Amino acid sequence: MRLEIGIIALLEQALETKAEKRAQFNWLCNKPKKEHFGEHYDKIINLYNHFNGNWEGTTAKADGLLTPDAYFPDPYKFIVEFDELQHFTKYREESFNYYPQDISVGYNTNKYIEYCQKFYSEALAKGPERFRRTTTDFQYVNGRAAQRAFFDTFRDWLPTLHGLKPTIRIAEFEVYPILNEELTGQAAIDYLKRILFERMDN
Repeated sequence: MRLEIGIIALLEQALETKAEKRAQFNWLCNKPKKEHFGEHYDKIINLYNHFNGNWEGTTAKADGLLTPDAYFPDPYKFIVEFDELQHFTKYREESFNYYPQDISVGYNTNKYIEYCQKFYSEALAKGPERFRRTTTDFQYVNGRAAQRAFFDTFRDWLPTLHGLKPTIRIAEFEVYPILNEELTGQAAIDYLKRILFERMDN
């Protein structure tokens, strides 16, 4: 079982609400589009260029929708992303340099930068070779890591531009007591509830 499945199940208990686990939105797609990013389109393209994106490859690939880890509908109306080790690369760290000041997120970006600086080598080494492959839009070794960081910005920037509340992220490192089974049952639920409500209030 993927780690995120267990964490999301606990979040559902914490919020007493079922999450939509295959939610999709027509504005959360696999290509940067001006009609979706609006005034922030130039910034997302600047990040794309910083990652040496291949525009010909990007435009040639089929249109598709990105699927968040979970979406909690009314009254919450926010996406939750559970970020495992492979998300904390140098690409992810660099992506924060491009975040618009008026984009709100439901997590501490400075803490995420610290995680990237601490774990970037392990993050790139994690998992099968496909984690380090080239992609259509980032055609170099570790292109998949760059793509992952690029799409993480989509999941952060776009929701509040389209009527949702800020995206809440929970890092693998923040829930070690649960993953290591130091906290179980109601204690694990309460632990996640505290994290959620701290981030919902920011």
